[in-house]
Amino acid sequence: MLMTVITGIQGQRQAIKTVGEDSTPSIVTAQRLKDAFAGMDAYIVKELLVPPGQNQDAVKGFEERYQRVAERLVAAAKNISYGDKEQKPIETMQLGYGDYIAKIQQARDAHTRGDANAVLVAYRAAAEIMDNKLLPAADALDEVNLRAIENTYAKEKFSSSKFLFLIVISGVVLISILVGLQLFLARRMRRTFNPWLLVASAIAIGFLNYTVGAFLSASQHLRIATEDAFMSIHGLRQARALTYIANAAESRYLLDPTFATNHEQAFLKNIAQIAKLPKGQTFETVATYYTIEGKKVDGFTGYLAEELNSMTFAGEREALIANLRILGTYLTIDQQLRQLERSGKHQEAIALCIGNNPGQSNWAFEEFKKANQKAFDINQAAFDKSIKQGFQDLDSFEITTPVVLSAIALLSLLGLLPRLKEYA
Repeated sequence: MLMTVITGIQGQRQAIKTVGEDSTPSIVTAQRLKDAFAGMDAYIVKELLVPPGQNQDAVKGFEERYQRVAERLVAAAKNISYGDKEQKPIETMQLGYGDYIAKIQQARDAHTRGDANAVLVAYRAAAEIMDNKLLPAADALDEVNLRAIENTYAKEKFSSSKFLFLIVISGVVLISILVGLQLFLARRMRRTFNPWLLVASAIAIGFLNYTVGAFLSASQHLRIATEDAFMSIHGLRQARALTYIANAAESRYLLDPTFATNHEQAFLKNIAQIAKLPKGQTFETVATYYTIEGKKVDGFTGYLAEELNSMTFAGEREALIANLRILGTYLTIDQQLRQLERSGKHQEAIALCIGNNPGQSNWAFEEFKKANQKAFDINQAAFDKSIKQGFQDLDSFEITTPVVLSAIALLSLLGLLPRLKEYA
């Protein structure tokens, strides 16, 4: 029983550590790298859309994300748990990042000179690095750690069941032996009960009950952390990164009219991954349905759909519905922007794109991020709480298990010694 309990507890603790301390921080870092990269790209395009110095918000936003990328690359390098599988994507991002910044600087220099053609040439080269190197490398880093969590959790579910069975069996066997000794002494030596064995039996029953309870509680907290909280954390961060990418594509549509159709398709493709409505529905009708009915909407897909269909924690529903509604507003503004551009009102389209007032694209984008962050924070808090409680459930078993089982053995010996002396 000592070996079974210690081995089972250590295995479960390692699974909680893998999910809570090894893989999840790397995944969140990878996703934050992705939206920091995409955010840089979105802000630099907005900066290039207007004359130099006229969009200081975009300049500030670019510099902030530039700093965040540098910090998160360092954080990712410090938290390598899976060797080359993580190191290679990080190296790709570090190398590509320098090339991207060099091309952006060329675009900025050309922008200052007023050379529109050189701006496009330099920016297209930067965009190719972003789309083909930086964002895929961030996805690769995310994928390595996501697979690690999924594999660890799948193994832990099987291992947990196996060790729980072995713990119960070994505990029942131990209790059966103690009860058998009581019956043997009562029958063969005419003793009604043996106090020492009685106490040993009570301790064994209590310890088995406590161990099984702790094991089940830790498994439940790991399940909540992995299935409920983490999967929502992952989906919400993916939605946030895709919104940054879509935001950049919207601005590229205005900056580079030669490839306007491609940029529009890229925008719609990324938005569809966040939320794709069934035919005949609007964002408002779907949001209302989830508010009133609280049921799944057939044909509604994407990351927000997955989150709305698996809501678990207090406040999560309201945050996700707000996320859905503001995304609908953002798309409506985008349609207005494209209509202005197609009507030859280029400057009005740019003003709508970079504006931060209610009803403008940047405002809607920032509101989406706020709603997304609120839902993310709810799940992050639940994740942290579950991981902490999982560790607490398994705390000190390496000490208490040998102490308790030694006490049972000692009490059994004390109970049997007087009977052994009778034989002498």
